[in-house]
Amino acid sequence: MNGIAKRLLAGKFLLAFIAGCMWWQPAAAQGVVYDETAGDKWRSALIVYLWALGMDGTAAIAGNEVEVDKSFSDLLEDLDAALSLRFESHKGRWGYFLDAMYTRLKPEGDTPIGKVTVDVKNVIAEAGGLYHINSTVAALYGVRYQEMDVDLEFPRRTVGAKQDWVDAFVGLRVVPVRTEKWNVFLRGDIGGGDSDFVWNAVLGAQYRFNRNWSAIGAYRVLSNDVENNGFRWDVDYQGLGLALGYSF
Repeated sequence: MNGIAKRLLAGKFLLAFIAGCMWWQPAAAQGVVYDETAGDKWRSALIVYLWALGMDGTAAIAGNEVEVDKSFSDLLEDLDAALSLRFESHKGRWGYFLDAMYTRLKPEGDTPIGKVTVDVKNVIAEAGGLYHINSTVAALYGVRYQEMDVDLEFPRRTVGAKQDWVDAFVGLRVVPVRTEKWNVFLRGDIGGGDSDFVWNAVLGAQYRFNRNWSAIGAYRVLSNDVENNGFRWDVDYQGLGLALGYSF
């Protein structure tokens, strides 16, 4: 393989890795909020969501650094599979949530040695708890696990790489507006662990069609800063999210 081909392949590998990294994020969608009338009964919600996020920042793999500037439409072109679910449950002032996401992107392109396909599989899982200070404010805490598995498929062989990290976070969720049909909410949290620092901010609204079904829309900004063994991910995400929730 000549030097030009190697540089082209390294560039495609890095860009595909970036495209797969955290495109879909654990939702800030809120399907259940504190209900003073619920008493000791469990109230839960299952939420299916999509975040149309763009990216802006700097990333590096094995010392190869690149500026990241990807819109949602850029990433959508290479989407192969996606599944995003959130479960949240509350009893009295306490609650917990579980969030799971899986995406797979398969960009491909022609190089001097033939067609090369990059298979990017991304898993993000979030688990945490909430304590409702009152009917408006809740404290939240949890951990977020992220894993990315990338295979570079050459005409006659395949090579791969894998990266994962875990961060803890704490924050607040505030519901300043609550009516029979509408909730307006804000969420903010900060954290770290394997990352040097990560912060997250959300502004959204929930519309209830009836007691069980609701639609949620939100705008989210998520900032990451992780560096480990030549891997660097200092990238901000921002964009709109849409979700459909079922409460029971």
